[in-house]
Amino acid sequence: MAVQLLTISAYARQRGCDEKAVRKAIDEGRISAIVVEGRKRIDPAVADIQWSQNTRARADSKRSGASDGIDAGGSTTDAAASAPAAPAATEPGYADFRTRRERAEAEMAERANQREAGLALDRRSTERGVFDVMRAYRDAMQAIGPRAAPKCIGLGDARQIEHVISEEVRRALAGFEERLQGLLPPLEGTSV
Repeated sequence: MAVQLLTISAYARQRGCDEKAVRKAIDEGRISAIVVEGRKRIDPAVADIQWSQNTRARADSKRSGASDGIDAGGSTTDAAASAPAAPAATEPGYADFRTRRERAEAEMAERANQREAGLALDRRSTERGVFDVMRAYRDAMQAIGPRAAPKCIGLGDARQIEHVISEEVRRALAGFEERLQGLLPPLEGTSV
């Protein structure tokens, strides 16, 4: 069975009170609202229970004790007697689910703030970037031999051969460094 969520004004009409009273109850945490597509919605069954538990009736209100499930004689009415029993202590209740939802929303907001501040990276694009850079590094390192070999032909001195190989390694690593710097944002306080 689908839950029928109401707007704040619709819930206020159903409850027979002013919309400001409902908004105040939400702001004070006496009843909870669910944000759907950027707008607050209310589950009337849950809100009625929360309202009765968390809100005291005013002395000048139009509601009598009978509307809260107690008739003038002090006994419970049929509506209160037919109400479902409270869930067992081992089953998670509405408050538990609300806590989980609020915790998840807070974590999502924290991640969004970190992304906006540039402190978090997109995992897929980062993995792809690292893969591309490492592949370029591999290719540059494998090209050292074919590039250095022709330059070493005819060289008899080990120092000259070492110099040719060192220069090719330096070129390969410089290209790798350029590609890596192109991937990463510049660090604050450093010059490129």
